[in-house]
Amino acid sequence: DLIYYMTPFEYFDSNNYEFNPESRDGVYIIHGFTNTTYETRDLAKYLGDQGFNTVANNLPGHGTTAEDCNRCKFTDWIDFVEQGVAAISSRCDNVYVIGISMGSVLALHLSSVFPLNAAVFAATVLQFKDFIGTRVLTPIFHKIIPFREKKLSYPIKIRDTFHYLGYPVWPMSAVNEMRKLTNKVKKELHLVSTPALIIQSEKDILQLPSNTPLVYNSISSEIKEKLFVKNANHNLFVSSPDQDIIFQKITSFFNQFKNHKK
Repeated sequence: DLIYYMTPFEYFDSNNYEFNPESRDGVYIIHGFTNTTYETRDLAKYLGDQGFNTVANNLPGHGTTAEDCNRCKFTDWIDFVEQGVAAISSRCDNVYVIGISMGSVLALHLSSVFPLNAAVFAATVLQFKDFIGTRVLTPIFHKIIPFREKKLSYPIKIRDTFHYLGYPVWPMSAVNEMRKLTNKVKKELHLVSTPALIIQSEKDILQLPSNTPLVYNSISSEIKEKLFVKNANHNLFVSSPDQDIIFQKITSFFNQFKNHKK
């Protein structure tokens, strides 16, 4: 069973991070499904160096084992991030949220319930590439087939050379919970009026490009921008030729909205 829990150490991080805690400008950063703070720590450190108090924690069931992830409910993730933003809001004058992939779905939820200065929605997954598998088969079979190898989600020619962040498998009961999360958040999109930056890479092979216009057209934000990059993969915040472009854009976007809560 070890195959389900072991992953190359360099792409897995069980640590939680906080940088520049004295700052009154707080940024709460949420990693993606089955990933860890490995995916968000570079951004957290960068924004900390730019003067923000940044927090990047592992979600429940993440940074542990895939089996642990399968025990989580989507409400566990919602409760966790709501508590995280409440905590940062209690000590900061300005509060921002960044999410990537499933973290972006959670960031959309947070933007619908908290007065935030601005938010970043990166590589959002509200619509699934494998529609039949996720929407139809997973709810039926997730208890019978608890894990599915991640590499099966990638084109054959890159499967054995690709670096899989976090767990090397999809925990299928947790996939079913992510499906429920997207159902909830889709209904909340119109409640989002926070200034929004939506980021997508042309090389993302895990996420449907249609997610970007879905978010952009469904939220009620008067101020909303799209950033398209060419070289990063789905994990937009890890090292890539686009990392500096993304980090600098997020910083300049946030700096526009200090003392501006929506």
